[in-house]
Amino acid sequence: MLPIDVKSPWYHKDATALPAISASAVRDTAGQVHVALVNLDPNRAIPLSIALAGVTAGSVSGRIVTGATMDAHNSFEQPDVVKPVAFTGAHVSGGTLSTTLPPMSVVVLDLQ
Repeated sequence: MLPIDVKSPWYHKDATALPAISASAVRDTAGQVHVALVNLDPNRAIPLSIALAGVTAGSVSGRIVTGATMDAHNSFEQPDVVKPVAFTGAHVSGGTLSTTLPPMSVVVLDLQ
């Protein structure tokens, strides 16, 4: 695990309040850094910037999993309702990773 600090707005649902964004970062055995981001808010996209302390990256690629509704799911009849697809909404500049996470999404970014 790598240290990662993400400032997140709060998501409120009934009497529960949680940070809307969860994040983690790891460096694999080949030295590549992967950043996983989750936006649990089903109603709003959330922009964020992450400082990449100790990480040298010139480009980023990624994948996203999301659905049209919060309860979207795959079935035998519809096996591809929710599936990973390319995510091109992130960029690296000056040691900062920037993106906007769509509502109710999981994004994994690979830094090169």
